[in-house]
Amino acid sequence: MKFRLLPIIMFAASAHFYGQATPQDSTKVNNTTILAENQTGTYTLKDIVVDGVKKYSPAQILRFTGLLKGEEVDIPGQKISNAIKKLWDTQSFSEVEVYIESIEGKTVVLKFHLEDLKELGEVKFVGRGIGKSKNEKLAKDNNLKPGTKITQNLISSLKTNIPKDYVKKGFADAKITIEDKINASDPNLVDWTINVDKGKRIKISHIEFEGNENVSDRKLRKKAFKETKQKRFGIGGILKSSKFVEEKYQEDKRNLINYYNSLGYRDAKIVSDSVWRNKKNNFEINVKLEEGKKYYIGDITFVGNTVYPTEYLQRLLGYKKGDIYDAVGFNKKVGEDGGKEDDSDLRSLYMNNGYLFSNVTPIEKSVNGDAVNLEIRINEGEQATWNKVTWSGNTTTHDHVVLRALRTKPGELFKKTDIKRTYFDLASMSFFDPQQIKYDIDPQVQDNTVNVNWGLVEKGSSQVQLQAGYGGNSFIGTLGLTFNNFSLKNFLKFKDFRPVPQGDGQTLSIQAQAGQYFQNYGISFSEPWLFGTKPTALSVSLNNSRVNYRQYSGPDQRLNIFSATVGLNRYLRWPDDYFSLYTGIQYQKYNFSNYPFEFGNSTELYGNANNLSLNIGLSRNSAGIDPIFPTVGSNIELSGKFTPPYSLFSNKDYSTMTPVDKYKWMEFYKIKFKADVYNEVVGKLVLRSSAEMGFMDGYNKQLGAPPFERFYVGGTGLFGGRFDGRELIPLRGYENASTYGGQPQDITQRGGGTIYNRFTLELRYPISLNQTAKIYGLTFAEGGNVWNTWSKYNPFQLKRSIGVGVRVYMGAFGLIGFDFAYGFDKTINGDVSGNKTHFLMNQSL
Repeated sequence: MKFRLLPIIMFAASAHFYGQATPQDSTKVNNTTILAENQTGTYTLKDIVVDGVKKYSPAQILRFTGLLKGEEVDIPGQKISNAIKKLWDTQSFSEVEVYIESIEGKTVVLKFHLEDLKELGEVKFVGRGIGKSKNEKLAKDNNLKPGTKITQNLISSLKTNIPKDYVKKGFADAKITIEDKINASDPNLVDWTINVDKGKRIKISHIEFEGNENVSDRKLRKKAFKETKQKRFGIGGILKSSKFVEEKYQEDKRNLINYYNSLGYRDAKIVSDSVWRNKKNNFEINVKLEEGKKYYIGDITFVGNTVYPTEYLQRLLGYKKGDIYDAVGFNKKVGEDGGKEDDSDLRSLYMNNGYLFSNVTPIEKSVNGDAVNLEIRINEGEQATWNKVTWSGNTTTHDHVVLRALRTKPGELFKKTDIKRTYFDLASMSFFDPQQIKYDIDPQVQDNTVNVNWGLVEKGSSQVQLQAGYGGNSFIGTLGLTFNNFSLKNFLKFKDFRPVPQGDGQTLSIQAQAGQYFQNYGISFSEPWLFGTKPTALSVSLNNSRVNYRQYSGPDQRLNIFSATVGLNRYLRWPDDYFSLYTGIQYQKYNFSNYPFEFGNSTELYGNANNLSLNIGLSRNSAGIDPIFPTVGSNIELSGKFTPPYSLFSNKDYSTMTPVDKYKWMEFYKIKFKADVYNEVVGKLVLRSSAEMGFMDGYNKQLGAPPFERFYVGGTGLFGGRFDGRELIPLRGYENASTYGGQPQDITQRGGGTIYNRFTLELRYPISLNQTAKIYGLTFAEGGNVWNTWSKYNPFQLKRSIGVGVRVYMGAFGLIGFDFAYGFDKTINGDVSGNKTHFLMNQSL
């Protein structure tokens, strides 16, 4: 931006005012125009003329300046200074100069020489590691659109913000340079080539501490410096790279003092610290400390508590006389500094009983030697209730569906946990983007009430369901439609089709599945609130599957399975309201012809079988808050499947019956348990820990477990329980149904069994969690196996695998994933499984 100063007259706007350059009234000194003495004074503004710009007329420029023809102006004076400043403030000009065009008596004509700001044409980023996608992201993040005005602020902002992003990644010397040239097709546009030189990654060679007599350097680096790490090798260096970021360093210095405070060193302080570059250009950090002495808790007294007795508050507090004075933990347990994440602090205790306006304040009352006497002052106040509860953003979902998810009900006592649970429930509905759910709390102190507004952003809930699994030589796929926010009521009225009626929170799914020898057709419907008033989900499904297989030149092998299921899932309030209880009835009819089931020592291959079972499941699901990428909580399920014990009510001699007659009506019981736990490890890195097991058996030893319903471990676990009544358990790194415990001949139906275990550790890292696509990468280690008898069962005899994968969730298509795994152990065929690639869509592993 061109910018020149005249030393005689300067205005606050930092622009320029020039007098008329004539021999009679001005002189030149070092090529600078100096205003003649007789030109100063008060004049009437006769007119202005404009030079340089083409976009604006003199009348428009006059409006910009705020000057009026006929008004008096001082030369020099504040009005002209303000006029120049206003022109700069428009951010439309790269140069502003003001001259005296002419003076006639006491009237003056001013000349404004203005140069238009150039506008941005094409922008291209160049540099190491900058491809097309990075180019587009940098332009978008910095709002570099064609036509953007090129201002000094824009240039300064770019030179600050772009390197700053690289500095956060460890490139401490990152910088940019901007090359400009006139656009070939439009001379008013300027093309930019922005050279990004991120330089080398600069690490921290050493972090040294002085004065730490009671805590080692290593422990301080590990416990206190959580973001500022010295370079190291191994897994630690992968999980947290070494880099110096000033903001994080200052934060870690505060963490250092907090860590000392948590150990009882109440008076700990940083005396000085220094950061410099060594000969290898890496950072060196030295921190000088003064630890002070260690303190312990003396007497703890409570003042002002009437709602809860002192004894109860003491038990909840958890600290007692003689304990190390952990000031950080103590304050969190009281409720200071955000309190405990699990709401087990004293302040949350009051807030979950309506006392929003209560205050719980810890005070260091006195210090005797190394003992700190503490007083907890409580001002309980009055209980608050919810008043106005509003929501917005549900453009598709009907109000009554949102309302039944809200736990912040008008007239009820305020509870802190109600906010968290409402957030969780709204997110788990899968109708709204969890990352964009907002709430605005507005306490009304004058009448002890609270207003709240929930901000929602709808996301696509209907899916064109493409479900697929591939492992080795087998591929089975699904094509279907799932409407996750369906409205049966409006469907029957033939209204609000978009493409089908939506908004009542119901689910309608129609599916068709097919493989090389397999077809399956199903339809299901669920109503999450029975009759729209009770927190009980009703689900109904019908399914028909067919297998038609010919082996070599033999006869066709056929199996048809028809099943119908109806169930109720009731949300419980005890032991807590994360629990739910499922009860359902299922009927299945098997019709098989020449199908290779093994019924003991017989090879009877023709007949029918019936399965009428009661299904019961108790689950607790607190995994959230985003159901696609949970970061906290757990999902625990215990389920049982029971058929009537027909043999207990009959006098049939099963030893003389044919195998098909034995299983005309199947009898068995099946128990399964599964637990998934989610924990944030470092930053955004999430650990999913999973364990599951199942077993089944018959009521009568003569019958044992039927040949159907058995467990098969391996692969992606696609279509569990549908292919031929079997239940497929995922185990990456192996082919479908390829594992076994013991010898193959020990398994009724080769590869299947009546007992299974599976364990998984999976590290997940989010790449993108926006509404358009949720993407995360993962690495895993897992093991599992299947056995046929308890005598052969060995939970340590697992088929093990490791691998990496990626998941992409898109609203219209669901979850898509790839896994690359290596199986370490032998399969049924006697060979080590080795490398396997798994492709899956809408499969939960």
